[in-house]
Amino acid sequence: LNDGIATPFVTLFLLVVAASAFGRGIDQSEDQTKARLLWEQAIAAKGGRDQLHTVRSLVMSYEETVRNFLGIVVHRGHVERLYVFPDKSWEWDDGLPPPFRLTIRSLDIEHDVRCYFYEGASAPTCKRATDSSEAEESLTQIQYLYLMETKWVKPIPYDVSVERIGFKKVDVVHTRFSDKRVSYWLDRKTHLPMRVALFYGTVDKPRLTIDLSEYANVAGIQMPQKQKRGRISFQINPDYDIQIFSRLSVPAGPKAWRRTKA
Repeated sequence: LNDGIATPFVTLFLLVVAASAFGRGIDQSEDQTKARLLWEQAIAAKGGRDQLHTVRSLVMSYEETVRNFLGIVVHRGHVERLYVFPDKSWEWDDGLPPPFRLTIRSLDIEHDVRCYFYEGASAPTCKRATDSSEAEESLTQIQYLYLMETKWVKPIPYDVSVERIGFKKVDVVHTRFSDKRVSYWLDRKTHLPMRVALFYGTVDKPRLTIDLSEYANVAGIQMPQKQKRGRISFQINPDYDIQIFSRLSVPAGPKAWRRTKA
């Protein structure tokens, strides 16, 4: 008798669970479809996938301002970075106040070497690039943060939400790339990123968040000219000196990466 009574309830329970799972599956599928559509809108707004996939190198420049707890400026310094995808970078970094010093860094994954040259040192310090997992990450990070998608970096959109930045309602596209999650807060009119956040694993607190604004056309691609409150500039596919990755020099200055015309 007990088995006879229980069976209909068990069947009904299983049907409810199945229907609930089916409903969640539909919701997830709809969110994923919407995320992909919003991603395509953003890629088109940036300049289009074909244009983005022509990016082979990128220079980023900005002035770093450091303030103390009273808000008083204690240091201003120039930061300039050259990225040659998929495996090289060079950086001039004068963004930190004393006792830190101006630092030049180079990375060449192809030849498995990364070097640091501190102002006042007699020679650079070099190590194997493969000894650090951060080496390759710096090259991929610059691509998904500022370009969104390139020939080498292609985040996969999987979910979408609606949030606010200040009083402005924005669409947020959540993507996966490698072992990371990258979320993009998109302006509903321009479809360009107003904010980008990087998450690792299942942790909900972002490892890195940047706010972007004042977009301008740079070699056919919409690039931000402002990050948070500071100005930032980009050059796409500039002429550069291939020897810069093995020739670090403080006297050469932050524009040493430029190729000298004969």
